[in-house]
Amino acid sequence: MKKKENALCFSGHRSEKLPKSKEDMEKLKVKLWKEIEKEIEDGVRTFYFGACYGFDLLCADIVLRRKHVIQFHNPQKIRLIAVVPFEEQAKNWKESDREIYYDTLAQCDDVITLNTRYKQGCYHERNRYMVDRSNKLICYYDGGFGGTAYTVNYAEKQNLEITNLYEN
Repeated sequence: MKKKENALCFSGHRSEKLPKSKEDMEKLKVKLWKEIEKEIEDGVRTFYFGACYGFDLLCADIVLRRKHVIQFHNPQKIRLIAVVPFEEQAKNWKESDREIYYDTLAQCDDVITLNTRYKQGCYHERNRYMVDRSNKLICYYDGGFGGTAYTVNYAEKQNLEITNLYEN
């Protein structure tokens, strides 16, 4: 396993489980920006995201926006790395989500594709890959079941510092 760097990964729900109102979505974006800013101030330079529509792409968008902010008193070079579970992940998504996905991947510092084709367990493999290289996790987790639950539980077992932005 690769030695952990001062890195952070993201995990969260797909678009269907994100805030519905524009106001609540804006609040989430502001909280996310503040958390990312705090982590950069604490020395995080690498951000991993799972390259799925919903919370993942929201996080990537904010990191990409933050990369364009240059603080002359304390300039920081940060990296965004997409971890794609398999090559055709976005094949069956809505066209609008695919457009955001491919546009985002084109702006990443690195894109790591773990598998050529879908295979059972490839999403969990992706989540472990990110957690194993990070020491912090920012998530949007409602306490339910699924991939985000798996990632949060795995991150807890790996002693990552976890910040959950979910509010009910």
